[in-house]
Amino acid sequence: DLPLAARVATIRREAAPLMGIDDIDGTTIPKVVLLLAPVAGGTIGTRSFLPVRCHHSIGVLGATTVAAGIQLQGAVGHDLAVLPAGGDALRIEHPSGYLDVRVTLVESAVGVTTLDSSVLRTARKLFDGYVFARPLL
Repeated sequence: DLPLAARVATIRREAAPLMGIDDIDGTTIPKVVLLLAPVAGGTIGTRSFLPVRCHHSIGVLGATTVAAGIQLQGAVGHDLAVLPAGGDALRIEHPSGYLDVRVTLVESAVGVTTLDSSVLRTARKLFDGYVFARPLL
């Protein structure tokens, strides 16, 4: 989708100076994540771009950042999110599945801070094989 890629590129270029980044040529930062209402029973849907190509999943930092942001009243994506009750994990949907994360926020006189975050990662078997180690002496 060339028009969407152009819009993502524009967002990145405009966001970079606001983040103190002078030159984004050849970099993958700033990262852009589009948010959508969940479609598979999760908390929020995402499309992560690296830098303007939609990635098949979402990175851990991207997922925890999204999870923190959508918990804030009035933040981008808050109204799209289906937030679980009682501290359950937030299921961040992406094109190839989901990533479950927990982010605890605390409010103080200076604003909101992330107290902690955790991610439930799963793994798939990459290969099966044998190792023939030499005998111990």
